[in-house]
Amino acid sequence: MASVLFIHTFDYYEPLGIMHLSACLKQHGHSCELLDLKFSRNYIAEVNRIKPDVVAYSVTTNNWKRYLDLNRSIKEHYHCISLFGGPHVTFFPEFINNQSVDIICRGEGEEAIVDLCNAIDAGSDFTGIQNLWVKCNEQIVENSLRPLIENLDTLPFADRDLINKYELYRKRSRVRTMTSRGCPYNCTYCFNHSNRQLYQGLGSYVRQRSPKHVIDELLNLKKLYQPRNFEFHDDIFIVNRRWVKEFVDLYFEHKINTPFEINVRVDMVDDQIAMWLKQAGCYSVQFGIESGNVETRKKLLKRNISNQQIVEASLLFRSLGIKTNAFNLVGLPGETLNDVLETIRLNAASKTGYSMNSIYQPYPGTQLAAYALEHRYYDGRLDTFDKNYLYGRSVINTPDIRRIERLHYLFAFAARWPRLIPAIRLLSALRCNKLYQSWYYLYRAYFVIFVFRRLSLREVLLRFKFIF
Repeated sequence: MASVLFIHTFDYYEPLGIMHLSACLKQHGHSCELLDLKFSRNYIAEVNRIKPDVVAYSVTTNNWKRYLDLNRSIKEHYHCISLFGGPHVTFFPEFINNQSVDIICRGEGEEAIVDLCNAIDAGSDFTGIQNLWVKCNEQIVENSLRPLIENLDTLPFADRDLINKYELYRKRSRVRTMTSRGCPYNCTYCFNHSNRQLYQGLGSYVRQRSPKHVIDELLNLKKLYQPRNFEFHDDIFIVNRRWVKEFVDLYFEHKINTPFEINVRVDMVDDQIAMWLKQAGCYSVQFGIESGNVETRKKLLKRNISNQQIVEASLLFRSLGIKTNAFNLVGLPGETLNDVLETIRLNAASKTGYSMNSIYQPYPGTQLAAYALEHRYYDGRLDTFDKNYLYGRSVINTPDIRRIERLHYLFAFAARWPRLIPAIRLLSALRCNKLYQSWYYLYRAYFVIFVFRRLSLREVLLRFKFIF
C-alpha cells in the first residue's frame, strides 16, 4: 500500500485537517505518519527512515514559503511525490509552478488523496484525479473539482493515533473537534465566500454531522484523553437551532459531563439557545466583534450586526456564568487609531471576559484583500506576510499602522479597564514593542491557563521543554 508522510509544525491545536486525511487513507489500507517540525528537527533523517511515497503539506498564506523551502530540501535528498493542499493553494493554484512541487489539491482533500494513493499503489495513471493539479511531462493537468462531501457521517473520525506519538499532543487537557463544514455568511476578510463561489453548483456548502455521530466521537475522545474540556471549532456552532437542541439532549442522555467551548454569531443568540448551551455544559463562547465602528462592520466587513446585538448577547452569556472571548481585527484598510479605540470601547461595553485581537492580514482570494489591493493599502506581495497574525507586523499601508500595531498589544488591557484608554493611547506612541509584547503574552497566558483552562501548567512546561 502507499505511504504518506504529513509534515506539520505545532501551533497550539491538533491539525484536524491532516488527521481527517490520515483517517481516510488508513480506512483504505494506506499508511500515514506525521513529522512535526517542532519535535523532530532532523527532518531529512526522518524522511529517509520512513521512506514515504508521498510527502504532503497543508499550507496557508502565512507558512507557504517555509514549507516550499523545506520541500525543496527534502527532494534534494529523497525521491518522492510532493503534494500541497490547504487554503493557499486552493486560491492560488499557480503555486504548482514552483520548483519541486509535483501535485496540488484544491478544496476538500479526503477523496482526492485516497484516489491518488490507490493509483500509486496500483501503478496506474493519477493525472486525471478531480481536485488535483498534476505536473506531467513539463505540462500541468488542471482537473476540475468534485462535488462536496454531502454526508459528513460517512467520514471516519479524525486520526488521533497520527499525533499521539508526540507527548504535547497526547497529554492535553483540551481536545478539539468539528461538527460541521462551511459558513453561510459573507464576511469579506474570511475565505468562506470565495470557497462557496468556487464550489458553486457542487453541493450544499454548509453541512453538519448528525448529533449522534458527534456524540459517538466525544465518547471515544473521553476514553482516549479524559479531557478537562472540549472545543468545537466550527465557524458557527449554533447555525441550526434544531440541531443544537438534539445535540444538547444527547449530551445529557449519554452523560458526557465535560465542559465545552464554541463559536457563535451574536445575531443568532437568544435566551433559549443560551440556556440550552448552559444546561449542556457550555462554559465559554467565542464571537466576533471585529470592529467597533458600525459602518466599517457593515460596509467593509459585511457583518450586518448592531452594537446592541453584540452587547446584549455578551451580557446574556455573562449573566448565565458563561465566559466570553471576543474576536477583533485591527489594522483594517483605512483604519485609524481612533477607529481601534472605538472597537476597544465596544468590547468594554460588552464586558467581554477576554478581548482577543488579531492584526488584519489580506488573505488572497478574499474580498477585503481585493479591496486593499485596489485602494493601494497593500502591494499584493505574499512573501511579506508575517508568520503569525496574533502578534506580528501589518502589511497594510495606513498612516497610523505602527501605532496600531503597538495598540494591538495593549488592546485587551484597555477593553478590560477602559479608564486606561487615554494612557494606553499615549503609550501607543512610544516605540516599546518588545515591552508591550511581553505584557500581551503574560496577560493572554493568564486567561488561557487560569480563566479559559485551555492549557494546564503541565502543558505549559511541556511546551517550554519541547519548543524552547
